[in-house]
Amino acid sequence: MSFFLHIPFPEELDDETWSEKWAQLQWLSQQGILGHKLGDIGTDIHK
Repeated sequence: MSFFLHIPFPEELDDETWSEKWAQLQWLSQQGILGHKLGDIGTDIHK
């Protein structure tokens, strides 16, 4: 979330804002704008 939406500390967002930003990421992913499928976000970093 911090990488794609340029939010430095997403863990500090309140629950409502975090869920809105997550929904934005889902939409961006579905539209093909991110260049990653939603399931790939955050998972390929830890491999």
